[in-house]
Amino acid sequence: MEVVLKHYLREDVAREISKFCSGRWVALECKSGSGRAFYRYWPDDGPLTIREPADIKRLINRFGNRMLRTIYGSANIYRRLERREDVSDASNITMSTPSWDVDGALEEVELIKEAARILVEALRSEGVEKSIYLIWSGRGIHVHLNERAISGEIWERGPLRISFAIAEYILGHVKDELEAVCERSRSPDRRLKVENLMDIQRVFTAPLSIYRELDLVAVAVKPDDLDKFEIEWARIDGYRHWSGWDEYEPGEADNLALRALAEIRGDLRTTIGGEEKVREEGIEDIQQIARAGQVGRFQVMGLLQAARYYVLKGDLELAKSFGLNRAIFYAWAKKRGVTVRRAGRGLRSAQPAERGEIEERVGDEVAYRSPHGYFMIGGQVQRPVDFDRMIASRFGRSFEKFWSAAIEYVKSFPESVLKSQREFYEKVYLPVRDQPEKILDRRRRGQDAS
Repeated sequence: MEVVLKHYLREDVAREISKFCSGRWVALECKSGSGRAFYRYWPDDGPLTIREPADIKRLINRFGNRMLRTIYGSANIYRRLERREDVSDASNITMSTPSWDVDGALEEVELIKEAARILVEALRSEGVEKSIYLIWSGRGIHVHLNERAISGEIWERGPLRISFAIAEYILGHVKDELEAVCERSRSPDRRLKVENLMDIQRVFTAPLSIYRELDLVAVAVKPDDLDKFEIEWARIDGYRHWSGWDEYEPGEADNLALRALAEIRGDLRTTIGGEEKVREEGIEDIQQIARAGQVGRFQVMGLLQAARYYVLKGDLELAKSFGLNRAIFYAWAKKRGVTVRRAGRGLRSAQPAERGEIEERVGDEVAYRSPHGYFMIGGQVQRPVDFDRMIASRFGRSFEKFWSAAIEYVKSFPESVLKSQREFYEKVYLPVRDQPEKILDRRRRGQDAS
């Protein structure tokens, strides 16, 4: 832990992290007991921010006893970050950093570099030369396009839509090349994967932050130096970092943005490699998991309620907290014979008002958050890490696939259904509660929504 704090107190580290995080919503990953906890708000409820190097010491002072590990910055740039509501307001976003994630195994660094090189060359073929930077993320590379290479008048068309469209556009034009590289991946634990991760909650490891799992630093790599990159560049005690990562050419990516907007119409995101190669086998695996009792109604309820909150409100951390909270509540209601129609009335008695909870409405359903932010029931707070332990872990390595499918499944229903406690239970949850593999089947999903 001393090594970590000493690293973050370095002047160059504080400077690079603050340079990246300025205007972004910050997230901290800290060690908590035997696991890890994710923080996105100050104790006074405001969004975490880093505007200058001195703010790093402020974070350490406020969260130091929680054993700070990794610092992240949101993909989005905000006008203001003062209240919790600011981060869920899409109109408060001014720009969004188009990015691609190349994820793989340490023993396949050359494949990771090859995939990143394909993305860099694709951007250069679109006229973008001076506004690209790479961040070694611990087990892969984040390819970033500096958001300031796109003019303000173009960003006014919708930052989220533009960054998503650019990521999809580039992936679509080099999909065959990337698939050929991914097919050469042989790692038994971490197959090479390239994907578009752009969404309202996306965060990226800040330059010179320490990676969450390995004692490596997120160093910036100049695109022209990619072929020379070696893991040793990311060592905490001797990292090699490109401080010019924030260079850009104003307007350089304008034409790319306009072409991407014209070509990309849908909202399906591309993933190349990884689990995509075993999609059909994955469904069979999940059927076996469900039959073995590893994924039960509790997990299906928690997954879908989290997806529901995320679709309606866009906060990933609160979505996890809400999902677990609702799963616990409905298990409580069932045990006591409480019907869905009466469930909302029963919750108040389970959470006395004098504890200082904050009431939050999700459509016509009421839940309660602790004064510190996360949802709670029966005096217990449901943290995102608890969701990961009680819900996500039961899906194993297939959770990310299920999470993406659950988002699309929930989105297929009208907002009126998502805002109705009874209709969500009957129309969204009941059809799949005993067959979670149906969430993955897009054809059935469409039928269920009709």
